[in-house]
Amino acid sequence: MRKIINITIFAIAGLAVIVSLLFGVGFNQEAKDKFRNVVEVKASNPQMLSDLEIATIETLPAFIAKYEADITARKTDLNKEKKQRDIFYTFTYHLGTLFDDETFNNFKAKFPEYSKSMFAIASNKDQLISGFNKVNNFTEFQNYYDNLLVDYGVVAQNYLKKVSAIKAETTFLKQVSDINSAISVVKKQYDLSELQKSIKTFKSESTQFNIALNLSYILFFVTCALMLVFLLWHTFKNMKSNIGLLIGVGGIILLVFLGYLIASPELSPVAIKQGATPNTMRWIETGLYAAYAMLFGTVAVIVGTMIINALKKAK
Repeated sequence: MRKIINITIFAIAGLAVIVSLLFGVGFNQEAKDKFRNVVEVKASNPQMLSDLEIATIETLPAFIAKYEADITARKTDLNKEKKQRDIFYTFTYHLGTLFDDETFNNFKAKFPEYSKSMFAIASNKDQLISGFNKVNNFTEFQNYYDNLLVDYGVVAQNYLKKVSAIKAETTFLKQVSDINSAISVVKKQYDLSELQKSIKTFKSESTQFNIALNLSYILFFVTCALMLVFLLWHTFKNMKSNIGLLIGVGGIILLVFLGYLIASPELSPVAIKQGATPNTMRWIETGLYAAYAMLFGTVAVIVGTMIINALKKAK
């Protein structure tokens, strides 16, 4: 049983490595950057790629003018959206300073005046004011604040996605503009043809990447499941000799539980950019606390053992 599971695990791990190598071959840094850029444009504005694939050197100026106007209009809308996001962020930041009944009650008393200036240009002014006014005490506030952080995370993530999309489309449009600015008609035709070919290639590789990524996930979870099966099988087969192991597993579960209790769901700017939710951040922080505790615990055991052995030898 043990040999079969070991062979299976190594075989799956080897297959995962082969998949990664096959996908990574032939990708230098420049190709990776272009690949990521095309993939992002495909996700945010697939029509832009479709239009370029059928474009000619004669229609390039019209293509550039069309998408320059589109990007400019979206940037204007995004600036307005940024103001709304900043209002929301400032509100959640101020709420984050409330930590007990006294601070909550003080803020609650000043809220009518506070909301007049804070939400003067907020598009969802009534929703924010009525939402907070329904909170009667600090206990209710904690649940309200957690939900508000989730809402802010969604708003911030959507904003950052739009920023990233506009950046990718702007970079892509610059490539097209550089081609259009070439003096030689032959060079212009050649560069446009090469860009159109690369778009088709990257589209195909994007699909392959998604397949490879999903396959890697499957292989990872199958490997973890097999390791868990082996661990349980080995543990219950030798229950008496594995009491220490069971105690250790129980200790790890306790550390994770304690780590979860003290972990914060607050979203950092990096977490927001990565699209993390408050719950995800709480579990990440839980894992860090548990890892730190196990690290320091291990060091303490090693140092303690060395001291005890040294004292025994001294006697």
